[in-house]
Amino acid sequence: MLHMFVAQTKAESIRIIRSPFFLLFSIAMPLAFYFLFASMNGVDKSIQSTTWGVFSLMSMTAFSLIGTAVSQFGIRLSLKHQDGWVRLLKLTPLSPTVWIGSKIVSQMAVHLIVIVVIFLSAGLVHDIQLTAGQWILCGLWLWIGSISFLALGALLGTLKNANTSVAIGNVLQMGLAIVGGLWMPLSTLPSWMGSVGEWLPSHRYANGAWNMIAGQNPAGIDFIILTGCGLLFMLLSIYIYNRREAV
Repeated sequence: MLHMFVAQTKAESIRIIRSPFFLLFSIAMPLAFYFLFASMNGVDKSIQSTTWGVFSLMSMTAFSLIGTAVSQFGIRLSLKHQDGWVRLLKLTPLSPTVWIGSKIVSQMAVHLIVIVVIFLSAGLVHDIQLTAGQWILCGLWLWIGSISFLALGALLGTLKNANTSVAIGNVLQMGLAIVGGLWMPLSTLPSWMGSVGEWLPSHRYANGAWNMIAGQNPAGIDFIILTGCGLLFMLLSIYIYNRREAV
C-alpha cells in the first residue's frame, strides 16, 4: 500500500509540473502580475506598514496557490469524473483513499515549489528585504492555508461536467482574487465590494501573510474564516461524493 501511494504521488507530481497550464497559470502569470503591480505602484512605496513590493508578493503568491488548487486539482478531478475514471478505479488495485491522498500530497508538494519559485524570483529581482523568519513564516502560512482551497477544489471536482467545472473555476479564481483584495487593496474598491471582500477566505488567506510582514500575527478572524471555509468545502464534497456513490 505504501509503495503504491509513493508511486502514485510521484506520478501525480510529475504530471502537474510537466503541464504547460501549470507553468503558465501557476508560475508565469502570477509572476507577470506581481512585477506589473509592483512596478506600477512603486516597489518601495509604503502600504499597510510595508511596501508594494512585499505586499504584492504575498498577494500574487496567494493568487497562484488558489488558482493551482482550483484548476490543477479541482478541474482535473471533474475531468476524471466525466471520463469515468472514478468508476474504473474500483476495478484496479488502487483504492480511492490512496488515489485522492496521493493527489493531495502531490498538490501540496507542488504548492511548496510554487512558493519557493515566486519568493526567489521576487527577492532576486526587487531585492526584497525580509528576515529569514518572515520568509519562512509567510511561506508556511501560505502553504498550510492552501489546504482550504484544495478543499474548494475537491468540491468543484464533484461536478461531472468538466466544461461547467472550468467555467465555475475561472469565475471563482478571478472573483476571489479581485474581490478578496489580492490585486488591489480593499480600500481602493467600491465600499460594497470591500465589505464583501473582508469575509472571503482569499482575503483572510493573504491578510495573514500581510500581517506577518508587518511584524504582527495573523488575526484570529483569519484563522476562523480560512479554517471554517476549508472544513465546509471538505464536508460538502464528501457528502456529495458519498451520496453519489449510494445511488
